[in-house]
Amino acid sequence: HVAFISSSRDHKQAWMRVADVETGAVREVFNEKVKTWFESGIDAINWRYLPDSNAVLWWSQRNGWGHLYLYDLATGKLKHAITKGDWNVDNVLRVDEKSNTIWFVGNGREAGRDPYFKHFYKVGMDGSGLALLTPENGEHRIALSPEGGHFIDSYSTTAEPPVVVLRDSADGKVVKEIARA
Repeated sequence: HVAFISSSRDHKQAWMRVADVETGAVREVFNEKVKTWFESGIDAINWRYLPDSNAVLWWSQRNGWGHLYLYDLATGKLKHAITKGDWNVDNVLRVDEKSNTIWFVGNGREAGRDPYFKHFYKVGMDGSGLALLTPENGEHRIALSPEGGHFIDSYSTTAEPPVVVLRDSADGKVVKEIARA
């Protein structure tokens, strides 16, 4: 199967569809209609086809903020919201269907910080266990390892020079400092 998104010419409606590569049959799973302009994410296309979980991870700004939702792949029904609140999910970097965990970059969630600073988080597909993996106040740039077990975190502010560390993806603990400007 191949999953894809079709959008209306004015980009106010999007359809999540799955095609059978052998027969060419296309099935509409669900659609979303917005008043202004449909987006698939802030820094990246953030929907994921999850056939092993019989689900679709969907990014939407339906409540005015960019958040993640889980849809049933067979019925097209919304199972539940994964993230919520007055902040944005910017970029889904990894989805592990076996552990039902999503790693993503978000902004505006941490109180008392610049709302544009990006941080790295993980959350369960059921919405539980949302955890901040980059606690330092600053703009975080993340490079996730191919197997997903570690990530490079380069963070700084306009007043603080960059620090680069290797972190564990499970809990965000620093494994090793790599560089400090």
